[in-house]
This record gives sequence, C-alpha cells and structure tokens, in this order.
Amino acid sequence: MMTTFLHGLLLAIIGTSPGDSWAGFRGDGTSTTFAVHLPLNWTGRDNIAWRVELPGYGQSSPVVWNGRVFLTATEGAEKEKLLILAVDARTGAVLWQRDFPATQRGKNNPAMSRAAPTPLVDAQGVYAFFESGDLIALDHNGQVKWQRSLTKEYGPFQNNHGLASSPAQTDSAVIVLIDHGGPSYLLAVEKSTGINLWRVERPSRMSWTSPIVARHRGKDLLIVSSSGALNAYDAANGEALWELADLNGNNIPSPVYFDGFLVVGAGENRLKPDLVASQRSNCCLKLTDDAPGYEVVWRGRKAVAHHASPLIHAGHVYIVTKPGLVFCLDLATGEERYSERLDNPCWATPIGAADRVYFFGKDGVTTVLKAGPKYEKLATNRLWTEAEFQARKEQAKSRPENRIPMPMGGGPPAPMGSVPPAPVGSAPPATLSPAQRESMIAEAVGDVVYGVAVVDGTFFVRTGTELICIRSRD
Repeated sequence: MMTTFLHGLLLAIIGTSPGDSWAGFRGDGTSTTFAVHLPLNWTGRDNIAWRVELPGYGQSSPVVWNGRVFLTATEGAEKEKLLILAVDARTGAVLWQRDFPATQRGKNNPAMSRAAPTPLVDAQGVYAFFESGDLIALDHNGQVKWQRSLTKEYGPFQNNHGLASSPAQTDSAVIVLIDHGGPSYLLAVEKSTGINLWRVERPSRMSWTSPIVARHRGKDLLIVSSSGALNAYDAANGEALWELADLNGNNIPSPVYFDGFLVVGAGENRLKPDLVASQRSNCCLKLTDDAPGYEVVWRGRKAVAHHASPLIHAGHVYIVTKPGLVFCLDLATGEERYSERLDNPCWATPIGAADRVYFFGKDGVTTVLKAGPKYEKLATNRLWTEAEFQARKEQAKSRPENRIPMPMGGGPPAPMGSVPPAPVGSAPPATLSPAQRESMIAEAVGDVVYGVAVVDGTFFVRTGTELICIRSRD
C-alpha cells in the first residue's frame, strides 16, 4: 500500500520505527499514526498515567523520540524567556530544561501567540523555533548544537497576531516559513551546522500556516498554503515550481498530503468575507508530472475549516468547523458522507489511527469516531468534569499573563470577528473592544488543548501549562 511505503520511507529518513516517535507538527505532517494499542476510553482519573505541570505557557504540540517528550514554552511579561524541556515519557519526570533570552519580545497574554511553533526532533537532535525569531538546535541531552536569531539577521517580525508557523523537515534541513507584514521568506537551514542551504523571498502576507514536505515521485516538494495562494517549491534548492492562486481564507489551517492527494484547508476570511470562496478553497489536488504540476480534483461546497487542519485518513477527508461540526468527505470525489457535531470544538488537528479518528476538543473533551463513510461514535472522553474545568478556568483568569489590557489611545475598536482568536493570537490590546476582550479570555484561558503526540499505546496531550499522558492500563 502506497501510504505504508511513504510512511516507512519517512521513518527511514528520520531514523525510527512505526509507532515509536512523533517528530513534528502533526507528526510526519499527516496527523496519522501507525501506533498500536491506543486507548479508546479515559477519564480524568482512569487511564491517566501521569500529568506534569509545565513552566511558562506554550501553544506548541509535544514531539516524542526514544522515550523522551520535548516541549517548548515562553515565560515573562514580554515573553523574554524561551524554554525547551525534555520529559521522561514513561514517568513524566522532567529530565532537563534549557532557558534562552528572546531576541524579539512581545506581550504575554491570550491575545498573542505564545510558543506556538511546534519543534522538530530526529535521531540527531531537537530543533525549536519561536515567534521571537530564535531558531535553536539541541542534542537529546539538552546541549546546544547551534542557535540563530532570524529577527537579527533579516529584520523583526511584523504581525499583530504573533507568529505561529511550525517548521518542517527533510533528512538534512529544517525549513521555516516567515510570512508577515515585512519582507517574507522561506528558509532552509542545515540540521548539522545551522547554516543556510537556501533562502527565497516571498510577497509580504499575513498567515499562521505551516509548510509541509510531500514526497512525490522520489522528490521532496515543499508545499505552502498561505493567505490566498498555494505554492510548491523544490525542497532541495527552494526553486518555485507552481502556484494555485485563487484561494480565500487559507490563513490558519495547514495543508495535508497523502498518496498523491493534496488537501487544502481554509477558513472564513473576515477581512474580505466571501463564504462561497472560502468553501471552494477547501479543495483537493492531485499532483502530476505535467504542467502546472497539479490538477484540481474537487472543490468544497459546505465545509469551512478553522484552527484544525484537514485530515486524510482511510480514504476520507475530515474537516472541522469553528463550532465543532465535522464534515466527512470522500477523498476521491469530495462527496459528503456525513456532517455531525462533535462533543467539543477542536483547535488541535484530529488524529487518524487504524479504524479510528480522534478529535481532541479544546476543553479536554475528546470524541472518538469510527473511520469510514458512516458516522459512528465510539467514545466520549473527558480530562476533567465540567465543574473541575470551570473551577480551573476561573483560577487561571487571575494570573497576570491571562489578562488582556484595556484599550489604549481611545481609538475605535476593531469590528467584532475581524480577527481570529487564540491559539494563533489576535489583534493587539489597543484594537479590542471590552466584549472582544472578555470573549477571548473566555475562549483562550484555562485548560486549552493545543496539541497531541502519539506513540504506541499512548497519547501525550498538551495544554498551555500541562502535559498529560493517556495510557491504557490493559
């Protein structure tokens, strides 16, 4: 099966075996796993192996390698401290923590991204990128291999939502997308030395999507979906290969590639609203060897993505809307198989595992569905009771980093809904009305589930301040 071949090839490149690692944002970029013996049911007390409080605050996902979980966070009123730490996957013990000064500071509150980019890991090291522009490589024991400041080298980031793009990787390179209000670019850095392999300029644009590496016909393609366009580059040298330019709202969800199919996710563009255009921008391409390098297989009709990126699994595409409605579409045709409401809206991308799809809701409520064309709920799991969740949320509101300052300068507030909420950040405090501020605090403060890593028998769930290990006792 082609999917098994591609997954095996990637694992050969990064140096591990199926089910043993989760190497970056959405694992290998697909949010699917070959991990076995995954738990189906859990509560806040059952099948929880351990939970550990984390320093600072982080919106990145955990990554896993050889029995260690690696995480990032920021700390301080201006996110002046960057944190990278390793946790023992079996016990939850913190093995080491390294702190670094941020070379570009920003306000620490729910209106801004906070350690949003997910790190990478492979057999040689851990590669962490922060919204401050700091790119740091460590070995698995936390010793610095190299570090760089992209903001010092190429200029500060201009983005009132904060940066959230996670890096991608090939066997030899870490690839970073910098799309913002200033000079934008793609950068490939050699893993072993930290030196540039290539750098290509891009038009200035605001987005928070992450690039992916798609292996097509023996060649690594770098795919970028961002603010109106989908672009393909040669991952070896940065050469621009092709572009699909008629997209709307593809600012937050990242694309996904599987078996020659490339699915693009797009949300509502509130600054230039066009719901039909956004729906059509949730589309599927088939990569080809002929110009322009792709053909459009289908365009979306109803589904509009939000924070969660699309998932391709078992011949179907899953798209989750902002309120938590999941659309299941046939991969080959785009025909809707069902649309149903989940138990909780999702900010994390759903995970495909064998005959199941796991939807980790932002408030700690996970819906597990049977993979395939028919809607069948297998389980609803809660990390907290509703009373516990609300109590913890109220407690979190009292912390200084979870408050949004009152508007400054007396100018008019931004229109409601004109900016997306966390986790990728939002407009600076000066542009938020009191209603927007309270809404954002209610949505983004407390036990928000930002990301999940998966290995055999285990889920690692990351909230802003905690890492939770879900492991079956069987």
